[in-house]
Amino acid sequence: MLGAILALLSATTFAITNAAVRRGVLSGTAVQATTLSIPAGAPLFFGALLLSGSLSAFGRLPKASLIAFGITGVSHFIIGRYANYRAIGAIGTNLAGPVMQFNLVVSLTLAILFLGETLTPLRILGILLIFCGPAVVTRESARAARPATFTPRMTEGYSFAALAALCYGATPVLLRYAGGGRGLEAALAGGVVSATSASVAVILLLLWPGHWRDIRGVNAGAARWFLFSAVMVYVSQIFYFMAIALVPVTIVAPISALSNIMRIHFSRWLNPQHEVFGAEVMVATGLSFLGVLVLSASAESLPLPASWAAFLAWRWP
Repeated sequence: MLGAILALLSATTFAITNAAVRRGVLSGTAVQATTLSIPAGAPLFFGALLLSGSLSAFGRLPKASLIAFGITGVSHFIIGRYANYRAIGAIGTNLAGPVMQFNLVVSLTLAILFLGETLTPLRILGILLIFCGPAVVTRESARAARPATFTPRMTEGYSFAALAALCYGATPVLLRYAGGGRGLEAALAGGVVSATSASVAVILLLLWPGHWRDIRGVNAGAARWFLFSAVMVYVSQIFYFMAIALVPVTIVAPISALSNIMRIHFSRWLNPQHEVFGAEVMVATGLSFLGVLVLSASAESLPLPASWAAFLAWRWP
């Protein structure tokens, strides 16, 4: 129960983060949003670890786990976050959401290749439903009425949403490997390592010509939204790391995917003039979310006829 509640809190705070970033990138950039958000991670994760009274967890992490957590920090907190924010700036959170759910397909593929997971009929159906979401939502660009203040940049938005899905999809597999079943304290310690590695990478990126000047040029309004989103996104990640340490990914993943539903409501509140709210966006999000549920379901948990048992028991590879 605790793990499910943590996953729900993660989904809620991540949805708020996306809506806040969307507000910020109206006058700022994805580079500014990513760079300003990174430094908050290490102190927040360390504070959570300190409150848990488990500072000794660092000493129990083997070298391979430290490396995996460090890679997660760069791939998820920097590359994935930048791509996510770039997609939000180009097409908004509602259009980016269904594409972002491809991260479940990425996670499943990596789990099959590296963790010995298998495909089942239910998982195949879930993948097909997830693919249907973006297929439906692309029609929105040609048919839905839009606010005059918002013209989506579809190619840019979908490209970066796909990159973010790739990075985010690798995260659960990396975390499962890095955590190694060592519990909640190891997950929080790993979060400190991940956030610290991302901070070091950002410091190095600030040495890139023009990067520091770009960050200093952020306007006050965008900076406030970026800083607010920085706190919220790491609160979301703390809940996510803790949830994965407590319950299986197949439980955390569908609950976390609720952020794609929640973001619509937060976007209506914060950004009504800068999002697409057409019916096809709702259908696409619903299809993708249904795919997530089917992908994560087990045959035993569904009220299906006994005659289906042999078919549902099929595995590949």
